[in-house]
Amino acid sequence: MAHPNRSSLLSRLFPQEQHLINQFSSGEDLSSSTLFAHISSPGLFSVSKAPYSSSSSREEQFRPNDLFRACFANFSNDTAKSKPHEEKAAKGDALEQLRAFPFTEAFAQEGVELYTSVASKLAEAQQEMASQISDFATMSSSIAADMDELYANLSYPLSTTLCHSKNFPRATIEVHLANVKEDLRTAESELQGLEREWQDNVQLEQKLRQELLDMEGNAAQNREHAYNDEDYLKKTGFRQEIEQIVSEAAQALEEIDEGYREGIQALTMKMMQAMRAD
Repeated sequence: MAHPNRSSLLSRLFPQEQHLINQFSSGEDLSSSTLFAHISSPGLFSVSKAPYSSSSSREEQFRPNDLFRACFANFSNDTAKSKPHEEKAAKGDALEQLRAFPFTEAFAQEGVELYTSVASKLAEAQQEMASQISDFATMSSSIAADMDELYANLSYPLSTTLCHSKNFPRATIEVHLANVKEDLRTAESELQGLEREWQDNVQLEQKLRQELLDMEGNAAQNREHAYNDEDYLKKTGFRQEIEQIVSEAAQALEEIDEGYREGIQALTMKMMQAMRAD
């Protein structure tokens, strides 16, 4: 049932559309008015009914505010100054009129979309958190297995711990240490043998050097004795003869070479004179 103060409440709520009060009272079609035609137009709620996009988080945050501003943009400051008894008297009738507006459906649609978006984001966050928890559980299990293996190795004595690699066979540390000691003994004996060989070579070198010195001394003594020998005198004379023959032959070759050069020069001059005469 309409309240007698309905017109004053609507005039305070919508001061720019005061002519709609008469339309409410006379029963005219609401869609023909300017305000209700603007409210009922599809363009007002087309944005609010559009699906949410992941790249427009800021627009999603302010879409409900845009709707409320569209609903109550024409509210006047006089509403806060109105009397309390007038507000109580017009409350029932204002609610009845608002129920007739398309805002109810828009609010419901916005609520459903907001709930769907929030639920979807919560589901995605829950799924991501579950994936991270699963990865952390896998990593924790691997670390725990490594720790168990490490503690198991530490619990055994060092002498009974097995060691293996590509360079040596699988065995305990005690066996490997024994093998290393044996290898060291073998290497030490080999070094001692090499040292003995080296000393023998040094002694042999000294002996050979002494023999060479002795041979050089004997050769010098033989040369001193040979100076007074007849053979040495013959050898000296023969050497002098050979040197003289070689010197004479070299001089003869120089004379022949000089004559050959003079002949070639004379022949060349004759040929040049003949060419000039022609």
